[in-house]
Amino acid sequence: MTYLTKPINLKVDEIPTKRHVARSLGVPTSAVKGFVLHKKSIDARKKDALRVVCTFVAQVDGATPKTATPYVKPSNVIESLTPASYDKTVVVVGSGPAGLFCSLYLSKAGARVIVVERGSNVDKRKQEVKTYFNGGDFNPNSNIQFGLGGAGTFSDGKLTTGISSPLLFTVFDTFVKCGAPSEIMCSNTPHVGTDNLVRVVASMRDEITSHGGTFLFDTLVSGVNVVDGKVVSVEVKSNNTAQTLLCNDVVFAVGHSARDTFHMLHGCGVEMQFKPFAVGVRIEHERSFISQLQYGNLANTHRDFQSANYKLAVNLPNGRSCYSFCMCPGGVVVAGNSTPNTIVVNGMSNFDRLAPNSNSALVVNVTQDDVGQGVFAGVKFQQRLEEACFNAVNSGNHYLAPAQNVVDFLHKRKSTEWSVTPSYPRGVVSANLWDILPDFVCNTLAEALVDFGKKMYGFDKCGVLTAVESRTSSPVKMLRDKQSFASTTICNLYPCGEGAGYAGGIVSASVDGLKVAQAICAKYQN
Repeated sequence: MTYLTKPINLKVDEIPTKRHVARSLGVPTSAVKGFVLHKKSIDARKKDALRVVCTFVAQVDGATPKTATPYVKPSNVIESLTPASYDKTVVVVGSGPAGLFCSLYLSKAGARVIVVERGSNVDKRKQEVKTYFNGGDFNPNSNIQFGLGGAGTFSDGKLTTGISSPLLFTVFDTFVKCGAPSEIMCSNTPHVGTDNLVRVVASMRDEITSHGGTFLFDTLVSGVNVVDGKVVSVEVKSNNTAQTLLCNDVVFAVGHSARDTFHMLHGCGVEMQFKPFAVGVRIEHERSFISQLQYGNLANTHRDFQSANYKLAVNLPNGRSCYSFCMCPGGVVVAGNSTPNTIVVNGMSNFDRLAPNSNSALVVNVTQDDVGQGVFAGVKFQQRLEEACFNAVNSGNHYLAPAQNVVDFLHKRKSTEWSVTPSYPRGVVSANLWDILPDFVCNTLAEALVDFGKKMYGFDKCGVLTAVESRTSSPVKMLRDKQSFASTTICNLYPCGEGAGYAGGIVSASVDGLKVAQAICAKYQN
C-alpha cells in the first residue's frame, strides 16, 4: 500500500531515511520498502535553527500505518482523454494560461481549435519586449501583457495558488512535460521563471498544433456575430485585413489588460459588473537584505537559502487592507504597460533568482466606492493612475517611471539618491508619489510599511518604491452560468480566466481553462 506521511521536520542538509518515514507512519523501518518526496518547505521561524519540512509518499508492506493517509496518485485529465469526433469548431481568444490549457484539452478531445492572439508568437514577442526594455519603441499589441503565454510569461512564473482543485495535478504535470523544472511538483513555493516559461509556452503551442489546433498571432478580435442568442462567427483583423471565423463556440480567455475587448463584449450584450481589485507600487530591497532577514546567516553560506520569499499583509482599522503580491526574489521591476503614454510596473525573475534586488508589489484594495459607479469605473481608474505616472516624469516618449525611497515616502519628500539601485529598465525619476497616487492609497501604504517593518525589521528603513502597480487583477467580471460556464446572456460564449474575473494567477487561470474546456466537451457528449 502507498501512504502519504505527515510533515517531517529535518535539519538543513539532513538526508531523509526510512527511519524518518517509518517513525512518521508508526510502522517498523523494515516495512518501508521505498519513499519519494511529495512536498518540501522551509520553516524559518527560528533563524538560528532553520528546518526543512517534508512529506513523503511511501510504499509500505507488512504493516498498517497508525498515522498516515492512503495515497492515490492524481491523474492528468488531458493525457487520459480519448479523442471524439465532435465536428465542432471552437475559437479560443487569448493564449495565456487559461487559453492554452483550454485549447490543449479541446484539441486533444477532438475539437477543431483556432487560437486567436492579438500579440506575437513567443520568439518575436521576446525580442519586442527586449527592444522596449532597452529604450526602443513600444508596441501596444505585443508587450508584457499580450502575446503567447500571456502576462505570466514575463513574470516570476509563480505556481502558488489559494485554490483547491483535482485539476491542479494536470496543470503541474503538463508544465513539467512541456519543459518546466520537475521540482515544481514538490516545492511548497513552486516557480518556473521567465527563462523557462518562454520554452514551456512554446512547447504547449506545439502540442496544441500537433492535435490539429491553429494559432493566429498578431490578430485582434474586433467583434462577434450573435444570432438568436448564440455566437455564429467571430470577426478578426490582422495587418488591416479582416476575416470572419465561423464557430460553434467561442472562449474569451483574454487577460486583465484587454480593455478594448471588454468594451466590445459589453457592447455585444455580455453581462458584466465591476470587480474589486488592488493598486499600489513595486518595492525593491537588496536580495541579500531580504534573505538575511528571512534566513539569518545561512543566507550567505548555503546554496538553498540565497533568495528568500516573503508574504506580508495587514488589515487596518480604517477598513483598508494592504498586502504583498507577486513577490520576485532576485528579480527586476519591469515595464508592464499595454497602452501608449502610460506607466505600469510589474515584477519578473529568472529561475535562478540571482539578480541583485528582490521586489514585490505592495497593493491596496480598491472598491466601487473608490472609483465611482459603472461597469468600467475600475478600468478608468487604472487608466488615470497610469497616465498620471507617465505625465509626472515624462516630457517626451521615454517611459520613465516615478520612484521614491521608502524612508522619503514616509516623510513625503522627493529622494535625492537611491537607497537601492532601481532595476526598472527604462529608468526612473525621483518623484513624490503622494502627488501622483490617491490619498487613500498613499495613507494605507504608509501605515502598512510601518507594520511590515515590525514584522520584518528594517523593511521600512530602506528600499525603493516604483509606481504604479495597477494590473493586479481584472477590474471587471463577465457573468457566467455556474453549471455550464457560458455567459449568462450568450449561451455559447465562455468567459474564462483572469480577464473574465475567474482567476488570479497562472495556476488558477490554467484550472479555469480546463474547467471551461470540460464544460464544452460535456455539452456535446450529452
